[in-house]
Amino acid sequence: ASDAALQRAVRLARLGRHGWAVAEWKDALERFDDRQRRIAVEVAQANGWFDRGVFGLESDERNYYALRFPLHHDDTIRREARRNRIDPAWVAAEIRAESIFNPQARSGADARGLMQVLPSTGAAVARRIGQPWGGGESLYDADTNIVLGTAYLRQMLDEYGGKPYFAIAGYNAGPTPLRRWQDDRSGMDADFWIETITYAETRDYVARVLAFSVIYDWRLEGDALRLTDRMEGRVEGPRKQFACPAG
Repeated sequence: ASDAALQRAVRLARLGRHGWAVAEWKDALERFDDRQRRIAVEVAQANGWFDRGVFGLESDERNYYALRFPLHHDDTIRREARRNRIDPAWVAAEIRAESIFNPQARSGADARGLMQVLPSTGAAVARRIGQPWGGGESLYDADTNIVLGTAYLRQMLDEYGGKPYFAIAGYNAGPTPLRRWQDDRSGMDADFWIETITYAETRDYVARVLAFSVIYDWRLEGDALRLTDRMEGRVEGPRKQFACPAG
């Protein structure tokens, strides 16, 4: 934690100088053994640089679940999930898939913040729920982004049949492809429907978010709702006790 390059990397990351931060990070890691590298990831995450749990670990360290699946803003996530009657683990999973908890994330399509909300979507959702709209820049505020992103998930869930896997697919691909997939394969079981999504990116995205939601359920509650219930949108049901090893 006292390594000069690691300290520079963390400070640059906090300033939003991502390229420079990564360069300093790589320089620091050249001198670290495996244990020191994992501590470096903990230091980075303690300073809000959460993607190091994804990009700072090796392939044989995938069982460090607490590092790979950081959790931040959990009070806001729980509050907005409760307000919108959806699973908080799903909200956390969307954030992990979209931005890895980076509130300054911005995509090439101009989706912004933790849940990668487009300014046009943010404005429409804010108007619908009576939330003051502060413009596109307000989406970089974590609380605002979670409020609007979670309300948008609820909107998609209501519009597209009450099934989270439909809403997740629509969140990634948009409403037009989703409607086509629903029309083409109506009545198909959830797992087959997901595996036959014609967009490879969306097919992978839906599976990832559902898998992430199981892990975030464990992180939030210490156990998890069954995936069969989760896919169908049920928030109550038998819960499975399990443990994710720390490595």
